[in-house]
Amino acid sequence: MVRRRVLSLAAFVLAFGLGASAGWAEIRVVEPDKPETLPAFALSDHKGQPFTAERYKGHWSLTTIGFTSCPDVCPFVLSNIVEVVNQMTLRVRPDKLPQVVFVGVDPGRDAPVMADYVAHFDPRFVGVTGSHAELAKLVKGIDGFYRIGKPKKDGDYEVQHSASVIVTGPDGRVHAKLSPPLDPGEVAEYLTRKQIAYVRAQRNN
Repeated sequence: MVRRRVLSLAAFVLAFGLGASAGWAEIRVVEPDKPETLPAFALSDHKGQPFTAERYKGHWSLTTIGFTSCPDVCPFVLSNIVEVVNQMTLRVRPDKLPQVVFVGVDPGRDAPVMADYVAHFDPRFVGVTGSHAELAKLVKGIDGFYRIGKPKKDGDYEVQHSASVIVTGPDGRVHAKLSPPLDPGEVAEYLTRKQIAYVRAQRNN
């Protein structure tokens, strides 16, 4: 069984000897003892291109799951991520900004509108979806969940899902899970220092 630990931003910073400003509040982040490998899966992005675990390699990524007709949680989380990325532009080079991935778990309704949906938040965001069998592999791999309810008489149905934001590294592995709401400045600082710590670790290996 993989043990996990919950860190505050201050604890993370002190652990790597990077210094911290007084008064920083905690952010809700869960880290595995060791980064966890993503399973194999085969989805498609909003441009119709294949999206597999390989697309996570070579850069940091932030991934959240939801559905395009979500009335509140998904727009809130994606807007929250926009603010985090904006804060990161003040801390890292453009090529170090994280890839943002929105996983649509309601493929029948998500696929036709995914391109417009993610572009509404940021044209750089990547929207992905696919069969439920393949979605389930990725969602399980990032420790998320979703459930599609039974259709009502009018044909509508409920979609339930987790709202965490998953942090994956250039190694294509899961490094952390963030729980919204995300304080943009604090999370940007956490992610920036995460990048620094990762580079240091790679140099020491």
